This record gives sequence, C-alpha cells and structure tokens, in this order.
Amino acid sequence: MEVEVKFKEEKFPYYEDKDLRVTGIGDMVKGRIVYVSSKFVKEVDGKKVIEFKRVNAFMLMLENARFMVTAKGTYVIKFEPNSVMYVIEVPSGFRGCVRTKVIRGECYQTEVLRSPRGSIGVVEHLYCNGDAEIEYDISGRTRTTGYSALIDYFGEQLKGKIVISGGNVRVVSDDELEKIL
Repeated sequence: MEVEVKFKEEKFPYYEDKDLRVTGIGDMVKGRIVYVSSKFVKEVDGKKVIEFKRVNAFMLMLENARFMVTAKGTYVIKFEPNSVMYVIEVPSGFRGCVRTKVIRGECYQTEVLRSPRGSIGVVEHLYCNGDAEIEYDISGRTRTTGYSALIDYFGEQLKGKIVISGGNVRVVSDDELEKIL
C-alpha cells in the first residue's frame, strides 16, 4: 500500500496518518503528521511515496523501521536494520468510538477524527515495534452502509485481542472458544 509523502522545508519527508486508509472504513478528516526516514521514500508515477506491505485487511508492516516519539512529541519512523514496524488500524462503527490497551509490546497510538456527513467517529492507528498484544473495544453501529466489515475483521462482539507474534497476526474475539480450540 502506497501513501503519498510531502516535505517540510523541502527536506523532511512526512505523511498525514489520515491518508493511511488501511481498512477503507469511514472518511478521515483530521490526523497526525508522521515524519519518515528518507530511506523509505520512493518515486512512483511522479509522486513521492512510502510503500507499506499489507499483512491483512487492517494491518500493514514496514521492514527495517522503528516508530518513535521525540522529546517534543514529534512522531517519526526511523530506519533501523533488522526490525519490523506494524501499523494496525482500528476504526469505530458509525458514530462510535474505539478503546485500545497495549498488553504486551511497544506500541504508540494516533487518533484520526471522522465527521463528514454526520458519521462522527474515530479511527485509531497503533504503530507497534515488533510483536505485541492489544485489547480492543469498538462501539458504534455496524449495520450502517460501509461499516459491516468491522464484524468480519474484529468479531461479532467488536471486542477482543489482536496478537502479533513472529510476523503472524491473530484476532481473538472469543477467549472461551480460543481456549477450547
């Protein structure tokens, strides 16, 4: 998945996380700026882009990358050999919200606001350096057009865990069933 990169002062590449539309659910209108090492910037069809590898419908990865936050609160993806950074997108339902909690791993959260055409809600992006375990709880209507895929991605209850281990990702939306199987 390609995301267009812009430049601050013609030398510092960045993208806005509202342009990182992993699931395609909801219209994103306001997010955070994420600076990125120029080693990840490529030119495709006359545009400067960063290319993420898709893991599944709600997760991307970038090899040789590490997410960090500077002392001033600036979000940066830096080049770091032999590392893997994952980006997980957890959207809310129609007029809903998202709550996530990192159980294990090093993850950073950004929040993208949605509000066009009355679909008020949020989308969380979690930038995880390597393996992680995250609890999620999604609210909002899923029967509204464009939101039904949430159930396919995150389970009928829209509550559970995302487990990243050794490059594999699992969604555990029913703890009891998971223990039995």
